[in-house]
Amino acid sequence: MTLVESGTGSGALSHAALRTLAPHGHLHTFEFHQDRFKTARQEFENHNLSHLVTVHHKDVCGKNGNGGFDLPQATVDAVVLDLPEPWLAVAHAAFCIKAGGRIACYSPCVEQSQKTIAALEKCGFHSIKTMEYRLREHYVDHVTLEAPPKELREGRGANVESSSVEHDDPTKEQEAKEDIDEVDSSKEDSQVNHLKKDKKRKRQDTESNGDNEPSEKAKQLLCARPFPVMRGHSAFLTFATAGNAPQPDPKIQSKKVNGN
Repeated sequence: MTLVESGTGSGALSHAALRTLAPHGHLHTFEFHQDRFKTARQEFENHNLSHLVTVHHKDVCGKNGNGGFDLPQATVDAVVLDLPEPWLAVAHAAFCIKAGGRIACYSPCVEQSQKTIAALEKCGFHSIKTMEYRLREHYVDHVTLEAPPKELREGRGANVESSSVEHDDPTKEQEAKEDIDEVDSSKEDSQVNHLKKDKKRKRQDTESNGDNEPSEKAKQLLCARPFPVMRGHSAFLTFATAGNAPQPDPKIQSKKVNGN
């Protein structure tokens, strides 16, 4: 598998991609900034990855000279564009990508994605999809939850299966109604007794502790909660699939337009 990436930047995405490409794939990564180009190339050498990656010092958009990836037509399986103006490199990507190959374009603003989508459609890409990603951090905190009273926990387990008996037998139906009435009555008695015991317990706690804190310890759960404010900028990722029709070399077309 052959993957093309522009720009290289810090090389974080390049290293992640190389884990998938190894041991038989190859990465062509392009960086226009000379210092970042040298730093990335040295890092790949230090990490013994030079046999899997080729670092190019070039502006693929062509704003400072001839653009493009300098690769043969339809020889690349996938392209990743992380550029300020990715739409300027879409035509060059369409030339070197294989039919059915995939392209991914990252942009921090939706206006950039709109221009990129227009360029993708013009160059024969289809199945275009843009997704927005936002950073949402969570923090870990202890949440205090008071358990329901023991009387109510036991009352919830009352037998109510008798309500599902068949109504064809009048005797069974009458017995079921009596059982339900008995269960309801026991629930009411349980709730009344609980309220009385709860008032008595609170009064005893107040007299012994001098405050309204319950004698039983509340249960604590360790939970992850999101921050109310999401910090960080937005991220728009646009994905598309290359069409079957081969695309012309933009550099040749540019020479024809300029009369050279």
